[in-house]
Amino acid sequence: MVQFSFLKSRLIPMVLCGVAVLLTSLTHAQTYPTKPIRVIVNSAPGGLTDVLARLIGNKMGQSMGQSFVVDNKPGGGGLIGAELVSKAEADGYTIGIVASAITAAPAMINGSTFDASKDISHVALLISTPLVMVTSINSPYQTAAQFVNEAKAKPGAFSIASGGNGTMTHLLAEQLQVHAGIKLIHVPYKGGGPALNDVLAGHVPVFFDTLNTSTKLIQDGKLRALAIASPKRNPAIPNVPTIAEAGFPNVQGISWFAIIAPPNMPKDILNKLNEEANKALAATDIKERIVGLGGNVEGGPTTVLTDLIKSEIPRWTKLVKDRGITM
Repeated sequence: MVQFSFLKSRLIPMVLCGVAVLLTSLTHAQTYPTKPIRVIVNSAPGGLTDVLARLIGNKMGQSMGQSFVVDNKPGGGGLIGAELVSKAEADGYTIGIVASAITAAPAMINGSTFDASKDISHVALLISTPLVMVTSINSPYQTAAQFVNEAKAKPGAFSIASGGNGTMTHLLAEQLQVHAGIKLIHVPYKGGGPALNDVLAGHVPVFFDTLNTSTKLIQDGKLRALAIASPKRNPAIPNVPTIAEAGFPNVQGISWFAIIAPPNMPKDILNKLNEEANKALAATDIKERIVGLGGNVEGGPTTVLTDLIKSEIPRWTKLVKDRGITM
């Protein structure tokens, strides 16, 4: 009897405590959010990450009854913004919308300890957009293989543009050199826009551009697409072969954009944000806008983003180290 009373005295408070925690968690999930949510964007205003943050943030805000306030924090290959998110309070009122460069940038910056697989919570993969190898419409190159063959014949005589050191456009340029066995002069620009302008003008022969910025120029006959760096052809430019079809199957890369949050985010808030992000992506107007931007709607559970990040870090880290890429 004494033993039973002792067990009761220990178990009842534990059960009550567990119930209280569960009820608190449920109440939090039901009431969150109760104030505006800060959205740190790791790029400058006007870029695709920024446009996407405002598009998705506005739709999620409408559904959740609170404003999503964009706060642009560019620099460091996207790490400045990502690290700010990683150090914020894990209460659901600071999140980030970032681009895929956060998986490669740490390897390029001496002393960086940021690890996108551990230092942030992974909320949702939003969209992906493939990169396309482009040249001026007045260029003599009709195919990727033609350009590569000429570059092989004259090592170091041809250049390739990028949107800056460490960008996905740069990483694809390095991949091409490795897997095609060619040597090119890398010409980094301060953004994809200036790089594309010089390619259009014929100052630089080729550039791996994101499909969202080049599609209309290709469709209007102002830019020639040589190959698309994705596993299959894209419906926006169905006549453009994949780079694997062009003979370089190991040259692959997409730009992707995702919602992240501080580490150790409460599960109920993480799930709520993931649910709302997927709801926003499923909206007809959002899907149409994303497709119009040349993107593929992604979505899915939080694990989709986690698995993607874990697969990309070693791949890009090896390339960065092997090629000596720094910022």
